[in-house]
Amino acid sequence: APIVGGAGEAPPANQRQASSRNWGPRAQTYANNMSRRSSSNRRSTSQRQSAAEEGAAGAKEKREPAGLLQPWRVIRLSLLSSWINVLLLVIPVGIASHPAHFPDVAVFVLNFFAIVPLAKILGYATEQLSLHLGDVLGALINATLGNVVELLLGILALVKGEVEIVQTSLVGSIIANLLLVCGSCFFFGGLKNNEQVFNAHAAQSYGSLLAMAILSTILPAAYNSLNAKDADLKSGLLTLSHVTAIFMLVVYIAYLFFQLRTHANLFSAIPIEDRKAAAQKPKRADKDEDKDEEGSPAAETAVVTAAASPVNPATAAASQDQIVAIEEPANAVEEKSNEEEEEEDDEEEEIELTLWASLVLLLITVGFIGVCAEFLVDSIDGLTTSWNLSRSFVGMIILAIVGNASEHYSAISVAVKNKMDLALGVAVGSSIQIALFVMPVLCILGWIIDQPMSLYFSPFTTVVLFITVLLVNYIIGDGRTNWLEGLVLIIAYVIIGVAYFLYPKDMDTSSTSLG
Repeated sequence: APIVGGAGEAPPANQRQASSRNWGPRAQTYANNMSRRSSSNRRSTSQRQSAAEEGAAGAKEKREPAGLLQPWRVIRLSLLSSWINVLLLVIPVGIASHPAHFPDVAVFVLNFFAIVPLAKILGYATEQLSLHLGDVLGALINATLGNVVELLLGILALVKGEVEIVQTSLVGSIIANLLLVCGSCFFFGGLKNNEQVFNAHAAQSYGSLLAMAILSTILPAAYNSLNAKDADLKSGLLTLSHVTAIFMLVVYIAYLFFQLRTHANLFSAIPIEDRKAAAQKPKRADKDEDKDEEGSPAAETAVVTAAASPVNPATAAASQDQIVAIEEPANAVEEKSNEEEEEEDDEEEEIELTLWASLVLLLITVGFIGVCAEFLVDSIDGLTTSWNLSRSFVGMIILAIVGNASEHYSAISVAVKNKMDLALGVAVGSSIQIALFVMPVLCILGWIIDQPMSLYFSPFTTVVLFITVLLVNYIIGDGRTNWLEGLVLIIAYVIIGVAYFLYPKDMDTSSTSLG
């Protein structure tokens, strides 16, 4: 037999077996090289994406905010801030309808739709102004001006002696925010996500403040049930309301200090990882776990073939390429999806207007809202007569929807994006502002201008408000929600709306105001 190799070395008994033994280490080395090359390509792609993002961020930073010397740019940014602004076309018609002596129904409807986009632009101007003033002062501005529509409507109605409209519109705004806005957020957000989580500590703080608001309305109602002379009862009820309003303002100021300075960490949003885990559908989660534990069947088959079969290097390279081709698309899609969600979640608001441009836009918008609100209040009597509606229904349902239109849209938008902490802050926070700030301010204003504005509501309204707060506290107490809980809140609001639609008109004045 011929000599193979060195002297005294015999040839192997099975040439194929030797070839297989020699190919094993080479296949492993080739696979490692391909894996390193794939990782390097992914890193290069990630670096290019990061460079592109940094370039875009740099371009954004170089973009200067619009100032007073650029009025057309300010107008363009304001008009394009929301699709709701298409209703701005109604404003000139609504303002002209009152001096042109349009029917009261037409005046009410036109100014009703005119206030909706104005409230949205007001929110945009407030946000831009707050970005210039820092976190603490900006948050204070947002909290104070967040319900300026309700405040303006209340002031104009109170000056005209419409105490009943003021009271019912305030309570209606609280109920609409807690039931309609919160319910819509939970429902539409729950349709896209399995469950949505939010900060339970913040929810508990909201619940305690809402309970305080209920206390301020139940005590006057209980006091009014005492067996005393009418004159003494009315005088004591007004005094109790004024004192309660002062202390409610103290609680509101303390709440702002608590939220913005001493315990701001209790109101932080839930991490995005926890929100994604809760939002994932159960069946989808089981499928992903099976993939993680067992791996891809095609990849496992390719690995076994490469390790056990006596193939040549070209075949092994093709198999390794198949493995990389199988794994990379799924990983790339998942990484891209995660990066997009994180970028969307962490996206910071851009300063588009200068400080003075924001302030001027704010003042102009408030002026237009004041004009439209005055015409709207003047047409309420004609509306109730023409449509045979009770004043309680107009204040509790219709005017409440006007004041909450922008909050409704904003809260649902962020809830669908699984940002429930922000949605809850908009909906429930707005109710707290009305109960602890707007309502006491109007009560004290009535005291100053000698209008019998009190915190006493009819027993029916007090019970509705109590049940509303109780139901919402039960739902948000655990820090989790779903679409069914949202549907419950929406249906509860519909039932309350039907009840006020059937509310007897002859009971309005005698049971909700003091004469």
